[in-house]
Amino acid sequence: MLELKEYQKRSLAALESYLCMAATAGDKMAFLHHTERPYRSVPQLPGLPYICLRIPTGGGKTLVACHSLGVVATEFLQTETVVCLWLVPSNTIREQTLAALRDRRHPYRQAVEAHFSGPVTVMDLTEALYVTRPTLASETVIVVCTLAALRVEDTEGRKVYEPAGALMDHFTGLSAEMESRLEKNADGVVPRSLCNVLRLWRPVVIMDEAHNARTQLSFDTLARFNPSCIIEFTATPETTHKPDRGQFASNILHHVSAAELKAEDMVKLPIKLETHADWKEVVAAALKTQRTLEQFARDEEIQTGEYVRPIVLLQAQPKSQTKDTLTVDVVRQSLLDDFKIPEDQIAVATGQTREIDDVDLFARECPIRFIITVAALKEGWDCSFAYVLCSVAEIGSARAVEQILGRVLRLPRAKKKQQAALNCAYALVASSKFLAAAQSLKDALVENGFQQLEAELFVRDEQPQQTLFGVGSLFFEAAEVVNETPELYRLPEDLRQRVTFDENTRTLTVRKFLTEQDRTALEACFTTAEGKGAVESLYRLSHGRPAQPEPQSVERAPFRVPMLSIRVDGQLELFEDGHFLDTPWKLSDCDSCLTEAEFPSESSSESHGEIDVTREGRLEVHFVERVRRQLRLLGVEPGWDVAGLANWLDRQIPHPDIIRAESSLFIHRALTALIESRGLTIEQLATQKFRLRPAIAQKIDGHRARQAKQAFNRMLFDTGTGSIEVSPEVCFAFDQDRYAPNWYYEGAYRFRRHYFPLVGELKSEGEEFDCAVFLDQLDTVKFWVRNLERRAEGSFWLQTATDKFYPDFVALLADGRILVVEYKGEDRWSNDDSREKRAIGELWADRSNGRCLFIMPKGPDLVAIESMIRAAH
Repeated sequence: MLELKEYQKRSLAALESYLCMAATAGDKMAFLHHTERPYRSVPQLPGLPYICLRIPTGGGKTLVACHSLGVVATEFLQTETVVCLWLVPSNTIREQTLAALRDRRHPYRQAVEAHFSGPVTVMDLTEALYVTRPTLASETVIVVCTLAALRVEDTEGRKVYEPAGALMDHFTGLSAEMESRLEKNADGVVPRSLCNVLRLWRPVVIMDEAHNARTQLSFDTLARFNPSCIIEFTATPETTHKPDRGQFASNILHHVSAAELKAEDMVKLPIKLETHADWKEVVAAALKTQRTLEQFARDEEIQTGEYVRPIVLLQAQPKSQTKDTLTVDVVRQSLLDDFKIPEDQIAVATGQTREIDDVDLFARECPIRFIITVAALKEGWDCSFAYVLCSVAEIGSARAVEQILGRVLRLPRAKKKQQAALNCAYALVASSKFLAAAQSLKDALVENGFQQLEAELFVRDEQPQQTLFGVGSLFFEAAEVVNETPELYRLPEDLRQRVTFDENTRTLTVRKFLTEQDRTALEACFTTAEGKGAVESLYRLSHGRPAQPEPQSVERAPFRVPMLSIRVDGQLELFEDGHFLDTPWKLSDCDSCLTEAEFPSESSSESHGEIDVTREGRLEVHFVERVRRQLRLLGVEPGWDVAGLANWLDRQIPHPDIIRAESSLFIHRALTALIESRGLTIEQLATQKFRLRPAIAQKIDGHRARQAKQAFNRMLFDTGTGSIEVSPEVCFAFDQDRYAPNWYYEGAYRFRRHYFPLVGELKSEGEEFDCAVFLDQLDTVKFWVRNLERRAEGSFWLQTATDKFYPDFVALLADGRILVVEYKGEDRWSNDDSREKRAIGELWADRSNGRCLFIMPKGPDLVAIESMIRAAH
């Protein structure tokens, strides 16, 4: 099964946390708690959780959607199977989704099966008209269709609402309560239809690319199926909320930033933009970029064994009845006649001509390097070998380029390349206005799910300002003296003709401006730092910049922070939980009895929460309890005994660190104690098994945490533990490519000393903001970083007994020492969590021999930071 990326895990964790709270506090309160934003209800679907996970293009949102089914079943519905209505925006996507979910070798199908022990059945709308009652009762069923196909105007949609003889069995033996929840026709008769079958089973609705479905008509259609919850997955949710104009904003529960995708090697960033006034110059530049990238790809294969064949997507203009346009045929003929591209390297993909259908573009024997299209690639097409977007006409708006731009963003095999040029995407545009083209490209990135600040950061100028005689012109020339003789034979022919080296004067001369690909190729001709530095100077000069970086760039030298380490068999290792969690302990020796507080005999929802009174005075049955009750009435519970229930709980509770013999004995004892000591019956426990599962899991977690804390304290704080060290041998290095905020600071104060261009996950007011401003204004601070929580690969952390501790700020002082600051409000400074963090932080500082400082100021006492810097000097 394909392993989830960390940002995907965080998305699912946000969904799980929300659904758990929604089950007890309701959809609105849970959303407000998690986002600090009001929840926008849909009048047709009162009480129903209707939320959105925003994941940019290339982020694997469909994989997250597959895993979300298990989260909904376990945490919200509390069922072992689920009925899902999976809605997609087009028939093309429908066919692709059906094929993937039906293929047991596909990661999507494997992700679904990982959460359900029983069979999984995937069907289209036509097949669903014949689904049997036992199938829905005992299997997880996914019905894939378009939202349009569910509307009564559609021929296929009408069948969903009409009586179907094959479905009659679903309606036999229903109670009056169940019958009352079904849709009736104008004559007051309940149609034996697929719509009513689904109403019985309260389907989970997955909305793929839901930004096209936020309309009154869509809400009316969805309400007819009586769903239990609706989860949208999209890069571009609707954000405008004007119901009077028919605009309904999505309830965005969680979003993923483009920086998070880049940190996990999912996308090619930045995008290098180059413009030319003449469209044939653009095509020529695209061909040159492709050739350069293909050389880098050959070097990559030699180094890593990975095969990549960079492809150019050429966006032509549609045919016009009123003017001449650069059509697909015109561009294709130019490739053949003007640029002598072999015919088998060119493919056309339009609505009428589909030359890449059924072609494996990843195959080594495939010759295709240039794909000409207008907009036909926008639906369902995906090939990560696409590196270069070449638009032969002005891109007048973001919409004109947004969909095709998304096709050059995915990084092949989601793996960072050794050749830096292969980690970027390239856009070459016919335009006389660079800034306008750049803005359209940035807007298109926003349409692909990027935040505005990220779009500004990730679109890079790949060309200088064009002048007649000077920087960036065809007549530009510059020279640098360098002692090393370069191996210029390595250069591509067109670059080789523009670079000379005089052996007598040791002078390297470059004509015409250098692109980044040119710079990389020329640097490869040198082995010394001096030679590579000369190339960097020439590159900067050709772009109208000083030969040497500005002082601000110099001080952004590598930022390395010593980590807490442990010496094992003479070798220094990063100190992690594996160094103390392997201490032997037996769960079966621990107390297994659940108290009334740990597992109440009656759930709060049963005793108080099922019926509430709204402000308008109407009685409302609690939404989730009604859904769960309806599903229980339809389901068939097996006969339970203690052994069977213990085995079920054991399978439902993850415990990779505890052997099955230990866990099953512990759970069996817990059930026996509930029956013998508290008078509960096995039938009661079985009915409440989804409530019992987290209670036992928390009991096990409590024992695990106590054992871990004892082992942790023995290893770190007992007398004579000299094996714990802080040394430059084991360091964490801050890296722009791994700094992955979920959101960015957007306040009025402009930070001067932050190590990265953008400050991540810092609010524009509050005590942590005040602390950041205080650090930024200290002359003793050279630069600092807003350290991100739960980013193990991109942030500095210290191991605690239960998890990793990510301090709020890490700074490099002017004298070379490292300062780590964990801000804590005065009300939390003395709690157990803060005491543990202070202890491990102070141990880290103590073992550094004065190279590192740690402080946890008590609330607003920020002056203590400056005092520590001076006192420890």
